[in-house]
Amino acid sequence: MKRKADKIYRIWVHLRLSYASGRDLLYGISRYARANAHWNIRLIPFSGEGAAMHFPLPEEADGIITSEPLSQDAETSSIPLVVIGTREAWLGRRMRNLAFVRNDDVSIGRFGADFLSALGNFRSFGFVPTNRPYYCSVLRGEGFHAELSEKKKADVRQYRKKDAADGSLNDLATLANWLDSLPKPAAVMAVHDIRAMHVLEAANLRKIKVPEQLAVIGVDNDELLCDFTTPQLTSISPDHVKEGELAAATLQSLLKPCKQRHAPTFRSSAKTIVERESTRPISPAAHLAEAAMTFIRRNALNGISAADVSSNLRVSRRLCDLRFRECHDETMLEAILRVRFTELKRRLVSSNTPIGKITSACGFDCESHAKRLFKKRFGMSMREWRAKGKT
Repeated sequence: MKRKADKIYRIWVHLRLSYASGRDLLYGISRYARANAHWNIRLIPFSGEGAAMHFPLPEEADGIITSEPLSQDAETSSIPLVVIGTREAWLGRRMRNLAFVRNDDVSIGRFGADFLSALGNFRSFGFVPTNRPYYCSVLRGEGFHAELSEKKKADVRQYRKKDAADGSLNDLATLANWLDSLPKPAAVMAVHDIRAMHVLEAANLRKIKVPEQLAVIGVDNDELLCDFTTPQLTSISPDHVKEGELAAATLQSLLKPCKQRHAPTFRSSAKTIVERESTRPISPAAHLAEAAMTFIRRNALNGISAADVSSNLRVSRRLCDLRFRECHDETMLEAILRVRFTELKRRLVSSNTPIGKITSACGFDCESHAKRLFKKRFGMSMREWRAKGKT
């Protein structure tokens, strides 16, 4: 007979996995559960707008983590529930066995405003929210406006188009007119990367040059989207993995019997910024360095060398390395290794793939050489790094 401590809890996870943020949340939940909990997780992906409201509350579940609405019986259920987001109408007045986890969205808005303000003297600033008043959109906009109003007497404007779907032809046309009306040079923050992509599309409709006339920044650092746009998109990267771990830890605490009189909210505040072409003044030297960095990001795992970078750009190796070091404070070879080791570390912790296969997949020709470089750089072997990351 199993002891109570050994009970395997049946946990349902309901996330929007079409976004990189949702996949990172899932990774954080999984990482916490593997290391700290006895869970059998059942994943219920979000299936589309409106469909989530019909998602039945599973009576057999011991706990639920969700970023999307559940059915109306969630209000009366006693199943421990962690909501990644803020309180919604479908929860009614429920207070017991409930907690909220979300990013510090006001802080994200302030962070974006501070970054743009430090880039230079813009004549105007703008914030582009979602057309529907989602909580993160409202709070990020508030933080953006508050930061700029405290720093300087800035011309700060907000885009509004309540009667159109985000990214629709109607929305893009209105957004293009709004961008055209901003005194240039201007700097715009969008609530997330998809909305920032709409900003870039609208700017292109009016032939507004990015970043020379308009600096643009998004949120979430969805690398597929950010690298896809032209120019590539600078983005704030909240630590969604850490947010997922926080959600899992919060649910674990709710699984223990307790007298709860309120539904607490826990905020994840960790964030960084990933600079790309949409916020950088482009001089000839900077343009060359950025083109080199773009090629490295896309091809570092394919075994390229620094000579391959300069050859692709059709400039001399010496000139390319000089301009690259001036702009990035590292050589092209160092950048290639940095990209490779970042991916290598991620794969070591997130999978059980043999180390030799991982080094090969990350662009290293020789496993032993990769191991020596890794230990010299990080002070431990790959095997030790893997063990540390999974404890």
